[in-house]
Amino acid sequence: MNLTAWENQAISAATAGAWEKAIDLNQKILQVNAKNVSALNRLARAFLENCQIDKARQTYQRVLKVDQYNPIASKNLKRLTGKKQLSSRSKTKKPVLATAFLEEPRKTKLIRVVRLTSAQGLAEVESGDEVKLILKKRFVGVVSQQDIHLGCLPEDISQRLIVFINGGNHYRAFVKTVERNSLEVMVKETRRSKKFKNQPSF
Repeated sequence: MNLTAWENQAISAATAGAWEKAIDLNQKILQVNAKNVSALNRLARAFLENCQIDKARQTYQRVLKVDQYNPIASKNLKRLTGKKQLSSRSKTKKPVLATAFLEEPRKTKLIRVVRLTSAQGLAEVESGDEVKLILKKRFVGVVSQQDIHLGCLPEDISQRLIVFINGGNHYRAFVKTVERNSLEVMVKETRRSKKFKNQPSF
């Protein structure tokens, strides 16, 4: 199996809350490339969600040895300094549909977000998190569940979705990958209005 397939399975396992499987898959990726920062961050999160706090801390420390200023690892290491903060995070975390990353032709699209916020802002979301789509004049904004602006969809896709959303279509979006300078989201059409019955979203 190739690394891309393992990565997709690792993200899907995380969105389904299958943390043991996510740990196994990310460890396999790291056996091939020990400096894969995305896999290290995913592995640390899986340990964290699986209540393996020491392993989570050690793995985030591994991230910082590879990428000294990685905001995701830095943020989570700070969170691990207090038990209260950790339990608070667990309670506020919303489960994500296991089907979040299943691709459906013309109904889903993997999109690279533009006009990104700072690395610190991007550190507030992780793979599998649901994000909100906010309509603006020319762009569709991408916002975290805590209302932190993350960036925008590209103008051509934004213009298309603005028309569809104003016409009654519904969409959901989930973080696929997030790094210091990049963010990819999977946008899914969840309801198509009668007006656009024969018009695919993508």
